[in-house]
Amino acid sequence: MALDTEMFQELTIDLRQPPSDRWRLTAVQRDQARELLNIYKRDLGLNAEADEFLFSNAKDFIRADYWREMESLARQLALQVADAVLCSLYYDLLKVVFGRAFGCTAFAIDSPDGVLHARNLDWWTENSTLSRYTAICHFVGGPAGKFTTIGWPGFVGVFSGIAPGRFAVTLNAVLSLELPQIATPVVFLLRSVLEGARSFDEALKLLSQSPIPCDCLLLLTGTAPGELVVIERTPSRNAVRRAQSGFLCVTNGYQKLDVGLGSTSSELLATTCQRFERVETLIRKRHPANQEDCLRYLSDPEVRMHMTVQQMVFRAATGGCWLT
Repeated sequence: MALDTEMFQELTIDLRQPPSDRWRLTAVQRDQARELLNIYKRDLGLNAEADEFLFSNAKDFIRADYWREMESLARQLALQVADAVLCSLYYDLLKVVFGRAFGCTAFAIDSPDGVLHARNLDWWTENSTLSRYTAICHFVGGPAGKFTTIGWPGFVGVFSGIAPGRFAVTLNAVLSLELPQIATPVVFLLRSVLEGARSFDEALKLLSQSPIPCDCLLLLTGTAPGELVVIERTPSRNAVRRAQSGFLCVTNGYQKLDVGLGSTSSELLATTCQRFERVETLIRKRHPANQEDCLRYLSDPEVRMHMTVQQMVFRAATGGCWLT
């Protein structure tokens, strides 16, 4: 697996080990996880009663081994298990409980050496904490093979991941008018698919059809020409958008599903059309040939936001992973 991630901390999680032994954080990483958790809690504004309610209802919809991983992390951090769960459910809580979203710009393009999959993660935090504490998490011993996610210490789920020789997937936020439903959190669905799906087609089926609690857009790319799609999801519906002219772009708006959503005052969602059109224009003018081109497009002043915390490029065919 080709990696250009030397500036970032790395963790190895062996899935052959008991869940209680999979995550081993250093003292520095434990401090980072606690600081991140405090940010999440302030951002969500949950009181103790709401925190306990969410915790007591979450366990029935999270895989038992993931739950035990979070219990282990809670022990390492000297915190309640509810706090570790909150860390990993941040996305779903923002969407289900508060109807809020963070942003992203992503695109994928066919290339001679395999599909290139590029994405900006846009998510505001104080003092660039999410950017500074980024962790490259290498999962080994999974049923379908190894995979790597771009996350943070203490975060068990997945926003962005690559399974070399199989596929890569990234999550973008979006809003619809549909009510949320009770189901496996999106970030845990992504992880389970990276663990168990042996091909692009299998991942596409699972990500399209599995029940989810909230809206999302998923950019999925494989190893063969033409294996690049955006999966548009609401809690009850799905649509698959395929490449035109060999590429796809996705920001924070539906393109195929009609969800009847009006305008919004959110900065992230209000800029989605601008970012979508700009990255499309760049690609139409000149198709990116390599990861350097992709990262340059992601850094365009009309694409990159002031709250961009991670920029990455994946190539599932070769296992390439580049992160800035």
